[in-house]
Amino acid sequence: MDTKTGYKKTPLGTVPSNWNIVEILEVLEYEQPSKYLTNNINKVNNLNNTPVLTANKAFVLGYTEDQDGIYNPDNPVIIFDDFTTASKYIDFRFKIKSSAIKILTAKGNNDTKFLYEKLQLIKINTEDHKRRWISEFQEIAIALPPINEQNEIAKLSFTWDRSIRYNEQLLENFINRRRALVVKLTSEIGVNVVLIPLAKVVTKVKTGFIPNKETYYQEIGIRSHAKGIFHKEPVTGKSLGNKSVFWIEPDCFVVNIVFAWEQAIAKTTEVERGMIASHRFPMYKPKEGALDLDYLLYFFKSAKGKNLLELASPGGAGRNKTLGQSEFLKLKIPVLPIEEQKEIVRLLNTADKEIELQKKKIEAIKQQKKGLMQQLLTGKKRLKINTI
Repeated sequence: MDTKTGYKKTPLGTVPSNWNIVEILEVLEYEQPSKYLTNNINKVNNLNNTPVLTANKAFVLGYTEDQDGIYNPDNPVIIFDDFTTASKYIDFRFKIKSSAIKILTAKGNNDTKFLYEKLQLIKINTEDHKRRWISEFQEIAIALPPINEQNEIAKLSFTWDRSIRYNEQLLENFINRRRALVVKLTSEIGVNVVLIPLAKVVTKVKTGFIPNKETYYQEIGIRSHAKGIFHKEPVTGKSLGNKSVFWIEPDCFVVNIVFAWEQAIAKTTEVERGMIASHRFPMYKPKEGALDLDYLLYFFKSAKGKNLLELASPGGAGRNKTLGQSEFLKLKIPVLPIEEQKEIVRLLNTADKEIELQKKKIEAIKQQKKGLMQQLLTGKKRLKINTI
């Protein structure tokens, strides 16, 4: 890459002198999706099924067996959500569910991938729910380089995309491997291991107190789906009123009895020492040498553990489906020798760290690509173009 002299001032700011200012409608034409709509969508992709797409984050909604009305592009296209302005670059056959999607194709001698990347730079307010392509979006002005520079920017974008897809596939492999490990472990520990009631391997911990009206206290909460503890804003003892509260102790299994069926479970740490909780958050300390805390937490994160939490939470959905604490202590779980429990925890911790690192790597690559594309698509950074 190099920095070239030869720029000009335009209503869009300073751009390379050989770039033109055009409206989007001059380089992209749209087609309504009516011929390609379907409501016949399956989650399973059987042989020869056609993907049903959305321009938003979900992207592939499912697959259809429909044989008619399939969009099979000779050249890549862009699908554009008329309400959210989200878009996707498509180079394979597809169908669409929403009539709000517009299908965009490049006009003249312009590169579709370049134009797709250009669209990603455009941000407009979409809070009011209305269609935007005709009324706003297609009249937006952009700076457009010659086709050879468009092509080179597009090629570089494809290179970054391949790296992202490769790393996303690695992430999927890591997740599948962890899932298989959980299935293997939970199936194996249920075969030759005696099931033991929780009451025999945990002790309920509760140190209650009467709050001082002038003192500030910080309560905890627990997110559903095993997403851990969060800390509420400090409040005065006076604002707690007659609420029954107790001190949090570290290294305990804690559950929100209202949403236990949604796996609102966690473990307390030194960070929570000195914080408080209400009666809705009972704590249990595993008996030393009998039960590992992380093993217990991993078990209740599993499908088997979730099923047990649901069984101990009778009633309807939401706040009527409360965990019975006596029923909870009657739940029987597989308790392996402590060293085997710790080995299971070690394997799962390793898998979790591997997944977390891969997620961070993918996000870093996406941010690097975004930053580079923003420079290239605005002409602030130039590529060396082979004109031979």
